[in-house]
Amino acid sequence: MSRKRNSRRDLTPRVYDKKSGEYRPVADLREQDPAVRNKYATPQRRSQLRRRRRRRFLLVFYILLFLTVTVGAVVISLTVLFKIDAIEVTGTSRYSANAIVEAAGIKKGENLFLANTEGASAAIQQKLPYIGTAKVSRGLPAKIYIKVAEVPVSGVLENKGKYIVIGTNGKVLEIANRMPANFPVIKGLSLAKAETGKMIVYKDSAQQDIFKDLTAAITNNKLDKITEIDLSNPSKIQILYDSRILMNLGLPSDFDYKIRFAKTILDEGKIKENEYGTLNLSVAAEDNKSFFDPSHAISSAPSRQSPSSASSSTSSAQ
Repeated sequence: MSRKRNSRRDLTPRVYDKKSGEYRPVADLREQDPAVRNKYATPQRRSQLRRRRRRRFLLVFYILLFLTVTVGAVVISLTVLFKIDAIEVTGTSRYSANAIVEAAGIKKGENLFLANTEGASAAIQQKLPYIGTAKVSRGLPAKIYIKVAEVPVSGVLENKGKYIVIGTNGKVLEIANRMPANFPVIKGLSLAKAETGKMIVYKDSAQQDIFKDLTAAITNNKLDKITEIDLSNPSKIQILYDSRILMNLGLPSDFDYKIRFAKTILDEGKIKENEYGTLNLSVAAEDNKSFFDPSHAISSAPSRQSPSSASSSTSSAQ
């Protein structure tokens, strides 16, 4: 009886396994080898496997089809469609629209999406120094917009026989052989290097900070008619207003408050439009006071004096 039972157990189907070099039950190989598992699978199982392979094939096919269509659309859009047909320039500038477009380097017929807008913006500001900001943007279906704005001028500095026009952003706007008209004259500022279209390099970083803070205060408070800026004496910073009012700002601190203080005095008419003299603002921030001396001579101003120049007075503003 036991021999018969053992013989029945030995009748289990076996297959030679090359890896182990032994005959192993088919059930064991089904778990390890997908080929063997598929060979002994039931018809229902084989049908499921065929459907699964078909789904995989269709998935791969649709992915490849999508990629092909996408690549084709991109190629067509970059070669045939979206060609620039118009370039519009807006903003206030001394340069013509044609000069700005030429400096940008973008031409009609180029692809809209391949146009280097950031590079065009930088090129405009480099080649046309008086341009302070240049925004280049795309507009569908095929248009480029360029919006520019000029940088305000801080003043003109004489250096080695040349006249350097400096912008409020610290960029050299122009190097001229003659003194440009209608710009403030800057004195006492030492330069290490100046190239048109590039940021100015100062010899003294402290002097640079003083000049930067002073010009920012003048710009922010909209104090126009500045004739001269004198940084020769670090403890006595001076600016000349309208060639007739010498403003003594004292130490290089609280520029914004002092300039705003002076503008209030001028706007309220506490100094008449025909008066000449010196406005002392050195203690304006500490004492909220200023002193106007109409009898003080202004070397940079015209030689004529106002009727009130023989008397002295003080002014204060809140």
